[in-house]
Amino acid sequence: MAGIILHQLEISPFCDKVRRVLAYKGLDYAVHNVPMADLGKLKRLSPVGKVPILELDGRVLHDSSDICRALDLHTPQPALFPQDPQARALVHLLEDWADESLYFFEMTMRFTWPYDRKRWVSEILKYDNALMRRVARPLVPYLTRKQGTAQGLARRSEADILAELKRHARTLGTLLDDRDFLVGESLTLADIAVVSQLECVAGSGHGLDLLRTVPAILPWMERVEALTGGSAIR
Repeated sequence: MAGIILHQLEISPFCDKVRRVLAYKGLDYAVHNVPMADLGKLKRLSPVGKVPILELDGRVLHDSSDICRALDLHTPQPALFPQDPQARALVHLLEDWADESLYFFEMTMRFTWPYDRKRWVSEILKYDNALMRRVARPLVPYLTRKQGTAQGLARRSEADILAELKRHARTLGTLLDDRDFLVGESLTLADIAVVSQLECVAGSGHGLDLLRTVPAILPWMERVEALTGGSAIR
């Protein structure tokens, strides 16, 4: 049995983040693509019951941030964090911004807006049987919108959401002005976390068009992708 096993939803940005860290560190691993119908069974592995879950040399890890830090301890080079304490703090803040803010943009745009919803609902259900796909197809957008409404973003109009996302994109472009990476001179977990979310944003036609309006973003994404396994979601 492989020493590292990743249990994942293939199109999850958090699973993508873990895959990119594994690729960056050159680690071999096996993948278990979890059908939506089997998500409840994950509690046998982890009390959280959500993906990603990583089996790492006999340990069971959950939460993408915790997994990435465990992998950085397991295989210290190439490092995910700079040595400077202030730079490390900035990496942490940018990762958290990606996970806790950008995530709701990509989720709302991919799964609740009509333009790309059919494609992404089909993708998230592709490992399920025909009955589950038929039953869950209308439920995925409903449950996604319910989650986004509770968080707040999905209560807003499409125009407001795109305007807010554009502000985020312009801020990111400012950070990348004359720089190859977000923090310091080399790739960090901040780059990986933000790219994993923006890959999903770019999976929406509206999202990709918006990212193209900030010249620094797509070349930076390509730099990160070249080091971490390529464009995995778009």
